[in-house]
Amino acid sequence: MAITGGMLGAAHTTSSADDFVPELWSDGIYRYFERGTVFKNLIEDYSSLVKGSGDIVNIPQIDFDASSDKAVNTLVTYDATATTVTQLAINKHKYNAMLFEDLLLIQSNADLVAKYTQMFGEALARALDADIWAELDGLNVSVALGSGDDNLSTDDFQAALASLGENDVPYMDGSCSMVVNPTMMADILDPGAGISKNFWRADAGGDGSILNNGGTKGFMGRLFGINVYMSNTVATAGTAISGAVFHKSAAVCAVQQDVRVQAEYSIDALGTKVVADMIYGAKLVDSASNKKGYKFTNAS
Repeated sequence: MAITGGMLGAAHTTSSADDFVPELWSDGIYRYFERGTVFKNLIEDYSSLVKGSGDIVNIPQIDFDASSDKAVNTLVTYDATATTVTQLAINKHKYNAMLFEDLLLIQSNADLVAKYTQMFGEALARALDADIWAELDGLNVSVALGSGDDNLSTDDFQAALASLGENDVPYMDGSCSMVVNPTMMADILDPGAGISKNFWRADAGGDGSILNNGGTKGFMGRLFGINVYMSNTVATAGTAISGAVFHKSAAVCAVQQDVRVQAEYSIDALGTKVVADMIYGAKLVDSASNKKGYKFTNAS
């Protein structure tokens, strides 16, 4: 006998059988932009000296010895040129680590390990930049900005050039760089600012890709032949340093171990452990008798 009338019982719905409906993961969207390192390519790199072993790099600085006049029938006088040694310690070991449980990896459609590994590399690059800037922040010559916080006037920049020239820093030979925070960079780019008329924008020719081809990330253009870079590592506002102009030899760094990623499976945790680490050191090579840079300090 055929069953007539309405259906007996009730059908499973997304509410009653919710436990059987899989929730899928989409590809990750990063909550950061890759900045990479700005400062590492702008200073002396002694990485090749420490790749094998060692924890200290001795950097001798030979003081300048003026010439003497030679008189007839007199012997020359021999000078003992003073030497100062600066030590670069390889004392920074930074890491990022995470444990990815099997449940997460099995239920995810995205390759989470690869995505987090990429983030680890970015975090380590930012740590290196921060440590290099912490050294450059100690440059011996500084001036408070006369026109307010992060506002670079023509007079401020001319004072920087005068200071560099008086200290025998060859700022026009391509070995000097200027790195500023985003607020000062915006001021430099302002068409109404006095300094902007002397600024050559890297994308002025219509090729925006040159912004990533200036020797390192963050390249924005040039002021009086000096490459200008923007970095979020340089603090904004307050009494912090807004930026600096410095010679390549003003600081040194050495990366003994580049970013290394290691992973292993943990039976106890039923998951994959991933660790990324890096070993390096950074040191300022700037003294009262051998000035190699100039920094801008906010007024307030």
